[in-house]
Amino acid sequence: MSHIKRHILKLIQQFVPVVMILCVTAGFAVSQSYYHSPNDTLISNTTVNNSVTMNITQVHPNNDTLQFVWKKLSVYMPNDWTATICDNNTCFPSLIDSSTTLPVLPGDDGLMLVHCYPNTNAGTGIIRYTIYEIHSPQQVDTLTWIIHAESTAGIDESGSTNQAYSLIGNQFRLTDSKSKFTSLTLLDLSGKEVFSSSIPASLCVEIPLFPVNFYYLVLSGTNTIIRQKIWYATN
Repeated sequence: MSHIKRHILKLIQQFVPVVMILCVTAGFAVSQSYYHSPNDTLISNTTVNNSVTMNITQVHPNNDTLQFVWKKLSVYMPNDWTATICDNNTCFPSLIDSSTTLPVLPGDDGLMLVHCYPNTNAGTGIIRYTIYEIHSPQQVDTLTWIIHAESTAGIDESGSTNQAYSLIGNQFRLTDSKSKFTSLTLLDLSGKEVFSSSIPASLCVEIPLFPVNFYYLVLSGTNTIIRQKIWYATN
């Protein structure tokens, strides 16, 4: 009897590692079954009155079938800009909140497309959506489209001065006591929000210390908004 038990135990010891390896391999295969091309962040430069179309493809080299769920994360666009989003199923008339793609069959790729028209307003628009494959909802990616639209005369890339505010070191201050701006948001160049604050009655906000770099400063208020690329250096 003891000999049989030892034999069974030996089989279990041989079998369990194989199962673990198969599970790990399967998990790895799911996590690596697609990738975003050319990247998960696209940046496009254009001029006012010229539209841009930007595609992010979910490249699918394996023989499994995928399906994606996507959801709006944030949108920052100057007034009068318009934008639409498409997947491999539908081109929607606006930047809708969420949807699910058609199944992506072996040999096909997924698609997330943004079409943006700046109209006559120069500035920067940042559109961000999350996306995940339905079989691995814990693996969420963020897709970002950044559109710079210049006037025909060009714009100042430094963007460090503006009559609506002053920024000295990390001390932000609105220059007009009657300003209607009520909130401040700072985004990195990928469009990720790194700081957000309401603007108090003192009109002053102390911005945290971040690495010296370009950032996008977004001021929002009643029926008005400013988005500007700034050079943020605290020393």
